Amino acid sequence: MNKSPINYLLTAVIGAILWVIFAIFLASYFSENPSLAEKYPEDLAAELRLIFGAGTFLSIIFACYWYYYGSQEKVAGELPAAKTKWRALFFFQILISVVLAFAIIMMNKNEGIESQWFIMYFGVLCVLTFILFWITTFLFSPRTVKFIPFGK
Repeated sequence: MNKSPINYLLTAVIGAILWVIFAIFLASYFSENPSLAEKYPEDLAAELRLIFGAGTFLSIIFACYWYYYGSQEKVAGELPAAKTKWRALFFFQILISVVLAFAIIMMNKNEGIESQWFIMYFGVLCVLTFILFWITTFLFSPRTVKFIPFGK
């Protein structure tokens, strides 16, 4: 599973499955249950689909970059630098989830949505960004760098 192109494809499939679960199947729950002042639930659902999709897409791109980087021959001699790069990618994923959650808050600040919903949206973004990145790189990293992700 850590060979190219299987790791790329499995990462895209896992990301797509998670996005479909959270953005398609649960979109009505995430948009109809919060109290909205002016916005229609369909509009909120479309915004959430877009933002969740952006987070998922970026996570997949970062994981694919990690696979490409880890499969290069020069990386075998530079494992400390590879560890630093993986951590930077991981923490950048955390930053992306925070920025996207902040975007949801700013787009809906006048809607009167309860804070528990914003926390829930942030939780979904965590799953779709840095948790997705961690799981996929944990499972599918190339052999040279397979012990770099946290937990191995």
